[in-house]
This record gives sequence, C-alpha cells and structure tokens, in this order.
Amino acid sequence: MRGECSRCKEPFNSRNASPVVVKSGYGRCRSCENNHTKIRSRTLGGRYNLGGSQARHNKHKWELSFQQYAAIVASGECFYCDGSLPEAAAGLDRKENGDYAWDTVLPCCAKQPKAEGPRGCNETKSGDLAPILLFARRWHEKYGRLPTEQDFDNKIREFEADRDRVRDIIADLSMDEIKKLKRAKSVREFLSSARADQT
Repeated sequence: MRGECSRCKEPFNSRNASPVVVKSGYGRCRSCENNHTKIRSRTLGGRYNLGGSQARHNKHKWELSFQQYAAIVASGECFYCDGSLPEAAAGLDRKENGDYAWDTVLPCCAKQPKAEGPRGCNETKSGDLAPILLFARRWHEKYGRLPTEQDFDNKIREFEADRDRVRDIIADLSMDEIKKLKRAKSVREFLSSARADQT
C-alpha cells in the first residue's frame, strides 16, 4: 500500500525512510532496505554487482561478466594466503593496480574498508605486509622453504587452469541455472545443489 514499507508495512516517515521513499510512498523502510542489502551482498550476484559499483566509484574499469567473476572466485580461497574470500565484498585483487579484467585479477581475502577484523591481503596501502610477502609466508609454513619465482608462476598457472575449467562449466549453464548461480552464496554451493538435484 502507498505510504508504507513493502516488507514490514510500517508507515513511512522522515526517521525511518529516505526522502525519496517518503515522497513517492513506495519502497522499503531503512531497516528493511539494510536487511535486504545484507542478504543480497552475500550472494554471488550481489557481490558481483557490489564489486562493479565499487570499481566504478574508484574510477576503475569493470570488464568482468558475471560468469567470469564466478569462475575467478570459484575456489572460495584467497590466492595469496588460502584464507576464505569475504562474504560481503567482491574478493578480488588487481595485478599491478590495473583495471578489473579477466587476466588482471586474482581472488583475494579483501574486505570492505569499514568492516571489523584483520585487513585483507590486497590492502597494501595500509602499511601491512604486501600480498606477495603473505604468499611467501604461507608457502614457507606449508613447505618449510621460501617460494621461488617459478613456484609463484606455477601457482598462477594452476589458478588460471582451474579458473578456465570452471568458466567452461559455467558457459554451458542455461539462463535459469545462471539465475540460480547468482542467488547462491558460492560456486561450490551451487554445484553441490545442482548435483543433488540430478540424483
């Protein structure tokens, strides 16, 4: 009904809704809009949209299709430290601070600037360790030695092979399956539910 939140049915006023919503009489109150945004940002489609808008806000080109984005973050792990990707941010790191394109980004445990907790691997401007040093530390913890340039190149090639394999799988999905993938929290979640549906 006009003049109330479409979710909770609370009447609009200047304290609980934006001026545009109050004036038009249509939409969601601030509380319901915030809840909607939180839920949406935890899906692959929501993180993709958030990444694109943040990139454009920071004057970077966003040249990734949704399918490319999903393939890049399919592992769910940071390229540098093997940590989990963020639940409410795009989770990408640009090579050489370039634009967001297929061959210039890696999955990274980035996070939104105001979020609580330790900083992500891509936040080198903060004065923390650079991502390559975090990669070297993680490698040393795993293998008891520092990585060589060849080790790093091999890891890049391994990531690219996995990314390309997932992209080929996603390219074969129907439009309905792409919609389901956008609503999933991760590629793994989508693939496991798709397998369960087939059995």
